[in-house]
Amino acid sequence: MALPPHAQDWMRKAEIDYIGPFVKAWAAFNAWYRHDSGQANERAMLDWAIRHNNSRLRRHVLPLLSNANGTAEAEGLKLAVSDLQQKLDAIQFEVTIKGRIERVSLREVCIAPLLNWQGDQIERSSQRYMATKIQGGHYEIKVVSVRTGATKFQHVQVQYDANSVYGHPDFANALTLAQQTALRQFYDACNPRPMTDLVLGGGPVLHISTMQFQCTATDLLAGLVETLYSMRNALLHGEVDPDPQILACYEPAYRIVMAFLTRVA
Repeated sequence: MALPPHAQDWMRKAEIDYIGPFVKAWAAFNAWYRHDSGQANERAMLDWAIRHNNSRLRRHVLPLLSNANGTAEAEGLKLAVSDLQQKLDAIQFEVTIKGRIERVSLREVCIAPLLNWQGDQIERSSQRYMATKIQGGHYEIKVVSVRTGATKFQHVQVQYDANSVYGHPDFANALTLAQQTALRQFYDACNPRPMTDLVLGGGPVLHISTMQFQCTATDLLAGLVETLYSMRNALLHGEVDPDPQILACYEPAYRIVMAFLTRVA
Protein backbone atom coordinates (compact mmCIF):
# COMPACT_ATOMS: atom_id res chain seq x y z
CA MET A 1 0.00 0.00 0.00
CA ALA A 2 1.32 3.42 -0.95
CA LEU A 3 2.04 5.96 1.74
CA PRO A 4 -0.58 8.70 2.18
CA PRO A 5 0.45 12.18 0.86
CA HIS A 6 1.33 13.62 4.28
CA ALA A 7 3.53 10.58 5.04
CA GLN A 8 5.33 11.01 1.72
CA ASP A 9 5.92 14.69 2.56
CA TRP A 10 7.43 13.75 5.94
CA MET A 11 9.59 11.07 4.31
CA ARG A 12 11.00 13.61 1.83
CA LYS A 13 11.73 16.04 4.67
CA ALA A 14 13.51 13.26 6.55
CA GLU A 15 16.04 12.74 3.72
CA ILE A 16 19.44 14.15 4.65
CA ASP A 17 21.07 16.58 2.23
CA TYR A 18 24.82 15.92 2.30
CA ILE A 19 25.80 18.86 0.07
CA GLY A 20 26.32 21.19 3.03
CA PRO A 21 28.26 18.68 5.16
CA PHE A 22 30.42 17.74 2.17
CA VAL A 23 31.30 21.38 1.42
CA LYS A 24 32.15 22.04 5.07
CA ALA A 25 34.23 18.87 5.31
CA TRP A 26 36.10 19.78 2.12
CA ALA A 27 36.69 23.31 3.50
CA ALA A 28 38.41 21.73 6.52
CA PHE A 29 40.41 19.39 4.26
CA ASN A 30 41.35 22.36 2.05
CA ALA A 31 42.54 24.31 5.09
CA TRP A 32 44.70 21.35 6.12
CA TYR A 33 46.50 20.80 2.79
CA ARG A 34 46.87 24.55 2.25
CA HIS A 35 48.58 24.88 5.65
CA ASP A 36 50.70 21.73 5.58
CA SER A 37 51.86 21.94 1.96
CA GLY A 38 53.14 25.51 2.08
CA GLN A 39 52.44 25.72 -1.65
CA ALA A 40 51.12 28.77 -3.48
CA ASN A 41 48.46 27.32 -5.78
CA GLU A 42 45.74 24.72 -5.50
CA ARG A 43 47.27 22.25 -7.97
CA ALA A 44 50.60 22.24 -6.15
CA MET A 45 48.82 21.84 -2.80
CA LEU A 46 46.87 18.79 -3.99
CA ASP A 47 49.96 17.23 -5.58
CA TRP A 48 51.84 17.65 -2.30
CA ALA A 49 49.01 16.06 -0.30
CA ILE A 50 48.83 13.10 -2.69
CA ARG A 51 52.49 12.48 -3.47
CA HIS A 52 54.88 14.02 -0.94
CA ASN A 53 56.45 11.52 1.45
CA ASN A 54 55.89 13.93 4.34
CA SER A 55 52.16 14.24 3.67
CA ARG A 56 50.10 12.96 6.60
CA LEU A 57 47.40 11.97 4.11
CA ARG A 58 49.76 9.50 2.43
CA ARG A 59 51.28 8.23 5.66
CA HIS A 60 47.98 7.63 7.45
CA VAL A 61 45.45 6.84 4.71
CA LEU A 62 47.44 4.48 2.47
CA PRO A 63 47.57 1.80 5.22
CA LEU A 64 43.76 1.90 5.43
CA LEU A 65 43.50 0.91 1.75
CA SER A 66 45.73 -2.14 2.17
CA ASN A 67 44.19 -5.58 1.62
CA ALA A 68 45.70 -6.67 4.92
CA ASN A 69 43.97 -3.95 6.96
CA GLY A 70 40.66 -5.25 8.32
CA THR A 71 40.18 -2.72 11.10
CA ALA A 72 36.82 -1.03 11.53
CA GLU A 73 38.33 2.27 10.40
CA ALA A 74 39.76 0.72 7.23
CA GLU A 75 36.52 -1.12 6.45
CA GLY A 76 34.54 2.09 6.96
CA LEU A 77 36.67 3.97 4.43
CA LYS A 78 36.60 1.10 1.95
CA LEU A 79 32.82 0.86 2.21
CA ALA A 80 32.52 4.60 1.49
CA VAL A 81 34.81 4.26 -1.56
CA SER A 82 32.81 1.31 -2.86
CA ASP A 83 29.51 3.12 -2.26
CA LEU A 84 30.77 6.21 -4.09
CA GLN A 85 31.91 4.33 -7.19
CA GLN A 86 28.74 2.25 -7.37
CA LYS A 87 26.65 5.42 -7.25
CA LEU A 88 28.85 7.04 -9.91
CA ASP A 89 28.51 3.90 -12.06
CA ALA A 90 24.73 4.31 -12.01
CA ILE A 91 24.76 7.78 -13.58
CA GLN A 92 26.59 9.95 -16.12
CA PHE A 93 27.95 12.68 -13.83
CA GLU A 94 29.99 15.05 -16.04
CA VAL A 95 32.01 18.19 -15.42
CA THR A 96 33.91 20.60 -17.66
CA ILE A 97 37.66 20.82 -17.03
CA LYS A 98 39.80 23.12 -19.18
CA GLY A 99 37.12 23.14 -21.86
CA ARG A 100 36.80 19.35 -21.97
CA ILE A 101 33.86 17.31 -20.72
CA GLU A 102 34.99 14.60 -18.32
CA ARG A 103 33.04 11.98 -16.43
CA VAL A 104 33.33 11.94 -12.64
CA SER A 105 34.37 8.36 -11.96
CA LEU A 106 37.25 6.28 -10.65
CA ARG A 107 37.00 4.46 -13.97
CA GLU A 108 38.07 7.63 -15.81
CA VAL A 109 40.23 9.82 -13.61
CA CYS A 110 43.34 11.89 -14.26
CA ILE A 111 45.85 11.06 -11.53
CA ALA A 112 48.96 12.40 -13.30
CA PRO A 113 48.23 15.60 -15.27
CA LEU A 114 51.06 17.04 -17.38
CA LEU A 115 51.67 20.44 -15.82
CA ASN A 116 53.03 23.40 -17.81
CA TRP A 117 53.36 21.27 -20.97
CA GLN A 118 54.81 23.31 -23.85
CA GLY A 119 55.75 20.67 -26.39
CA ASP A 120 57.60 17.48 -27.22
CA GLN A 121 59.12 15.64 -30.16
CA ILE A 122 60.59 12.28 -31.08
CA GLU A 123 62.34 10.79 -34.09
CA ARG A 124 61.40 7.37 -35.38
CA SER A 125 62.29 5.69 -38.71
CA SER A 126 63.56 8.95 -40.23
CA GLN A 127 60.42 10.88 -39.25
CA ARG A 128 60.19 13.65 -36.66
CA TYR A 129 56.92 13.78 -34.70
CA MET A 130 56.30 17.15 -33.02
CA ALA A 131 53.58 18.64 -30.82
CA THR A 132 53.99 22.25 -29.74
CA LYS A 133 51.93 24.84 -27.91
CA ILE A 134 51.90 27.90 -30.17
CA GLN A 135 50.63 31.47 -29.97
CA GLY A 136 47.13 31.76 -28.56
CA GLY A 137 47.50 28.53 -26.59
CA HIS A 138 46.74 26.36 -29.61
CA TYR A 139 48.45 23.04 -30.33
CA GLU A 140 50.37 22.32 -33.54
CA ILE A 141 51.03 18.70 -34.51
CA LYS A 142 53.48 17.93 -37.30
CA VAL A 143 55.20 14.97 -38.92
CA VAL A 144 58.34 15.97 -40.84
CA SER A 145 60.81 13.91 -42.87
CA VAL A 146 64.21 14.10 -41.20
CA ARG A 147 65.95 13.49 -44.55
CA THR A 148 64.12 16.03 -46.76
CA GLY A 149 62.51 18.39 -44.28
CA ALA A 150 59.16 17.93 -46.03
CA THR A 151 56.05 18.18 -43.85
CA LYS A 152 53.88 15.08 -44.21
CA PHE A 153 51.24 16.03 -41.68
CA GLN A 154 50.30 19.31 -39.99
CA HIS A 155 47.31 20.18 -37.87
CA VAL A 156 46.52 23.08 -35.51
CA GLN A 157 43.85 22.67 -32.82
CA VAL A 158 42.47 24.87 -30.06
CA GLN A 159 43.05 22.22 -27.40
CA TYR A 160 44.23 18.64 -27.12
CA ASP A 161 41.82 16.51 -29.14
CA ALA A 162 42.94 13.09 -30.32
CA ASN A 163 39.85 12.53 -32.48
CA SER A 164 40.51 15.62 -34.59
CA VAL A 165 44.08 14.43 -35.25
CA TYR A 166 43.25 10.83 -36.10
CA GLY A 167 40.21 11.91 -38.11
CA HIS A 168 42.16 14.44 -40.20
CA PRO A 169 42.18 13.46 -43.93
CA ASP A 170 45.98 13.65 -44.12
CA PHE A 171 46.34 11.22 -41.23
CA ALA A 172 45.02 8.41 -43.43
CA ASN A 173 46.09 9.76 -46.83
CA ALA A 174 49.60 11.13 -46.21
CA LEU A 175 50.97 8.75 -43.58
CA THR A 176 51.84 5.07 -43.83
CA LEU A 177 50.28 2.66 -41.35
CA ALA A 178 53.57 2.54 -39.43
CA GLN A 179 53.67 6.35 -39.30
CA GLN A 180 50.03 6.49 -38.17
CA THR A 181 50.84 4.10 -35.32
CA ALA A 182 53.91 6.12 -34.34
CA LEU A 183 51.92 9.38 -34.35
CA ARG A 184 49.19 7.81 -32.22
CA GLN A 185 51.71 6.59 -29.65
CA PHE A 186 53.48 9.94 -29.58
CA TYR A 187 50.36 12.09 -29.46
CA ASP A 188 48.64 9.95 -26.79
CA ALA A 189 51.70 10.52 -24.58
CA CYS A 190 51.25 14.30 -24.97
CA ASN A 191 47.76 14.25 -23.43
CA PRO A 192 47.78 16.91 -20.66
CA ARG A 193 45.06 14.96 -18.82
CA PRO A 194 45.59 11.23 -19.41
CA MET A 195 42.78 9.13 -17.98
CA THR A 196 43.30 6.06 -15.83
CA ASP A 197 40.82 3.28 -15.07
CA LEU A 198 41.39 2.34 -11.44
CA VAL A 199 38.71 -0.36 -11.48
CA LEU A 200 39.80 -2.36 -14.53
CA GLY A 201 43.26 -0.92 -15.06
CA GLY A 202 45.15 -4.20 -14.93
CA GLY A 203 47.13 -3.35 -11.80
CA PRO A 204 47.36 -5.27 -8.51
CA VAL A 205 44.00 -6.23 -7.04
CA LEU A 206 42.73 -4.12 -4.15
CA HIS A 207 39.73 -5.45 -2.25
CA ILE A 208 37.64 -2.38 -1.46
CA SER A 209 34.56 -3.60 0.40
CA THR A 210 32.20 -5.12 -2.20
CA MET A 211 34.35 -4.01 -5.15
CA GLN A 212 37.72 -4.96 -6.57
CA PHE A 213 40.02 -2.28 -7.94
CA GLN A 214 43.02 -3.01 -10.17
CA CYS A 215 45.54 -0.40 -9.05
CA THR A 216 47.97 0.44 -6.29
CA ALA A 217 46.78 2.02 -3.06
CA THR A 218 48.80 5.12 -4.01
CA ASP A 219 46.93 5.49 -7.30
CA LEU A 220 43.58 4.89 -5.61
CA LEU A 221 44.30 7.62 -3.06
CA ALA A 222 45.25 10.01 -5.86
CA GLY A 223 42.10 9.08 -7.77
CA LEU A 224 39.92 9.64 -4.72
CA VAL A 225 41.33 13.11 -4.09
CA GLU A 226 40.96 14.08 -7.76
CA THR A 227 37.40 12.75 -7.92
CA LEU A 228 36.34 14.51 -4.73
CA TYR A 229 38.00 17.71 -5.96
CA SER A 230 36.00 17.49 -9.21
CA MET A 231 32.81 17.00 -7.21
CA ARG A 232 33.63 20.01 -5.05
CA ASN A 233 34.35 22.17 -8.13
CA ALA A 234 31.12 21.02 -9.80
CA LEU A 235 29.21 22.43 -6.83
CA LEU A 236 31.07 25.73 -6.76
CA HIS A 237 30.82 26.20 -10.54
CA GLY A 238 27.10 25.48 -10.68
CA GLU A 239 27.44 22.25 -12.67
CA VAL A 240 25.42 20.07 -10.28
CA ASP A 241 21.75 19.56 -11.10
CA PRO A 242 19.36 18.70 -8.26
CA ASP A 243 19.16 15.15 -9.55
CA PRO A 244 18.59 12.78 -6.61
CA GLN A 245 21.12 10.27 -7.97
CA ILE A 246 23.83 12.93 -8.31
CA LEU A 247 23.07 14.40 -4.90
CA ALA A 248 23.27 10.89 -3.42
CA CYS A 249 26.93 10.69 -4.51
CA TYR A 250 27.81 13.38 -1.99
CA GLU A 251 26.91 11.16 0.97
CA PRO A 252 29.78 8.64 0.51
CA ALA A 253 31.98 11.52 -0.69
CA TYR A 254 31.36 13.22 2.66
CA ARG A 255 32.27 10.02 4.53
CA ILE A 256 35.55 9.74 2.60
CA VAL A 257 36.57 13.34 3.31
CA MET A 258 35.72 12.88 6.99
CA ALA A 259 37.88 9.74 7.06
CA PHE A 260 40.73 11.78 5.57
CA LEU A 261 40.27 14.50 8.19
CA THR A 262 40.29 11.96 11.03
CA ARG A 263 43.64 10.63 9.83
CA VAL A 264 45.40 13.97 9.22
CA ALA A 265 44.15 15.59 12.44
